[in-house]
Order: sequence, then C-alpha cells, then structure tokens
Amino acid sequence: MFKHIAALALVLCMGAPALAAEKAATDEAAPAAAGDKAPQAAETPAPANPGELSCKYYTVTMPDDWKAVMAPTENQGMINAVFARTAGSAVVPMVVAPRGVADGKMIAGMFAEQFKAEKPPVEKNGQFTFSFTEQGMPCQAWVTTEGDVFMVTTIKGNRKEGQAFLKQHVKSEEYAKLLPQ
Repeated sequence: MFKHIAALALVLCMGAPALAAEKAATDEAAPAAAGDKAPQAAETPAPANPGELSCKYYTVTMPDDWKAVMAPTENQGMINAVFARTAGSAVVPMVVAPRGVADGKMIAGMFAEQFKAEKPPVEKNGQFTFSFTEQGMPCQAWVTTEGDVFMVTTIKGNRKEGQAFLKQHVKSEEYAKLLPQ
C-alpha cells in the first residue's frame, strides 16, 4: 500500500497544472472557428457512449462544460482519472487503489501530510476530508474506503463547481461509499 502513495500523490498533483493548461487552452481556442471540431470528430472513432466514462467503481456522465483530461485508466491495480471544467476553473482528480491493512484515517493522514494540509483530516460519516493549497490554489481532498480499496478525490480550484460535478455526474451503485458526500 505504501508504494502506491508516491504514485497516487503524483497523479493527484497533476490537477493543478491541468487547471492552468485548461485555462490557457480555453483562452487560445476562444477565437477559433466552431468548425474546428468537425474534422477532429470525423477522424476519431466515437466510443459506444461518448458522454459516459466508467470503471469498476464509478460512472461519469460528462456534461458539456467538463472534459476528461485522463479517462479512468487502470495501471498496476490503481484506477486514475482527471476531469476538468473547460472554463479552467476546477479540476477533479480521482484515484482508487488497494488499501492493504491501512484504514481510512491512516490513509487520510498520510495524504494530508504529503499535501501539507493546514489542519489534520476531519472524519464525517466514515469519510475523511482536508484542505490544502497547491501552487496558490485552494484544494479539498476526500479519502474514502469500501471493502479492500480506498479512493482519494480532490477538487482543485472552484470547490462549488467541483462538488456540483461530483454530485450530479459521478455515480456508483455498488461502491457508493467511495464517492465524497
């Protein structure tokens, strides 16, 4: 489990640069003609349900004003995903990994320390949350567990927009306790 912490921290830290890159890309693309998207759509084969991304633990119905910077991808037992608001105001990285013998409190404490949280994680209804700042940007993280896995969900940037995205567009019937409440 501990070997996964460094890899998880790296994935979760990807959000802040993605937020800045999304903002820059949005600003640069604004003057472009709307027709720029048509050739790209024709060249890329469409997935079976282009508005929905899923993994074993959750399904995301993508709203028009969000995009998957990294769709849910499994690598060495971990599932990583990064979603960003196209306006560049919020990024939501999500990581699911095996928890080994560690409980949620221990995992949350390790991440809070890694991210230099202002205060220790707070537990509410079996979920742990803490705030931190990364590259001058406010961030909120949730650490949840269910069965033999844990999930770290982070909102970087506009917390209200990130929470609305999570509540409205990320669902899980079988692993509902993994989603931030």
